[in-house]
Amino acid sequence: MPLSTFLDRARGTLLGLAVGDALGAPLEGLSPQQIRAHYGTVVDYVDGAQAWKRKPFRWRLPGLYTDDTQQALALTETLLARRAVDPDMLAALYLDLANPRNGYAGAHRGVGRSFRFVLEQLDQGRPPLECGQDSAGIGAAMRIAPAAIAFPDDPDGLFDAVMTASLITHRDIRSLSGAIAVASAVRRLLTLEPRSASLLFRVAGDVAAAETRIAQQFGHVVASINDHGRSLSRAIANVESLLDLPRPEALAALVEEANAHGARPVCKRPTMGFPPACIPTCFYLLLTTESLEEALIDVVNLGGDADSAGAILGALAGASYGLDAIPDRWLHGLRNRNGIDLRAQALALGSTEGLDIPDLVSTERHLSDEESLSRDKLMPPNQHGGMNIRPPR
Repeated sequence: MPLSTFLDRARGTLLGLAVGDALGAPLEGLSPQQIRAHYGTVVDYVDGAQAWKRKPFRWRLPGLYTDDTQQALALTETLLARRAVDPDMLAALYLDLANPRNGYAGAHRGVGRSFRFVLEQLDQGRPPLECGQDSAGIGAAMRIAPAAIAFPDDPDGLFDAVMTASLITHRDIRSLSGAIAVASAVRRLLTLEPRSASLLFRVAGDVAAAETRIAQQFGHVVASINDHGRSLSRAIANVESLLDLPRPEALAALVEEANAHGARPVCKRPTMGFPPACIPTCFYLLLTTESLEEALIDVVNLGGDADSAGAILGALAGASYGLDAIPDRWLHGLRNRNGIDLRAQALALGSTEGLDIPDLVSTERHLSDEESLSRDKLMPPNQHGGMNIRPPR
């Protein structure tokens, strides 16, 4: 494969992740009906104040991504510096973005309670690989795409990178295998495998092998292996049977399948932040749409965990279609576009030489301050507390 092709798809992957995250951020927690009532069909970055008048602390600055992309960029930093995932460096970056006096949120935008607890443990000196939480959230999968760019021809190296990056925050088998699924698919799409039903079976096979390997190597620390050790591989393989169904029937079937794999609380939306729901839904939309634009519009308008679903599908579609498939209006409106793009280029090229990459922590602090100042203008003084709280994931 020509380097120019790989570079184009790597840039599409990381920028697609950020764009999908930013598109979905203002819609997180809304139902499709609420989205239509406030915005019609969302096709661009929107002002969340319209939907969150009673909860302005949920507001997001238009075109600004959340912790999904922030964590992906932190992961990219470790891969650029070490050519591997260094858990101590990654933990240090997470802490540099945090602020214990502000409930550990700091410059992290939209972090969940589980991640806050991880930050607290890291701040207290607990080893990073002992901090993962039992909850079956989507956080490990939403940030993992950079690892596939770093290890496009090395499945074993990719497995090690995914596990190291994921165990810092998650230790449920469904979360870990969900991250494997996204990384495997991005790797395959980056290396020109077709966007077709066969991709599902190859990824499901990769995940099944990884589920076995996780049980063998990490069974002493990983949760839910006995009950849900094959959940992700089965949920992904199941998508193939849904590809020819009408969209409403397929989405309902995705929810039903997710609930068969222990969703807690019960899954009501295909974009719930639960790996057997959100990840198969992203694969389904990748294969039943004809462009990156169509795929991302469809997923964020489903609501639910719209930012994480947008980030995952944005990475998958960006790896498949490449940078040129991302609409100019989305790229122009994306904050910190240059910093994201330069990191994607450096990761694909294996070098930062000649690339003036802005500092991650100072950039993210500035963006979070900008969002906070804009939010302050919208919020009464008594509504400032808890502005970065979101459900666990």
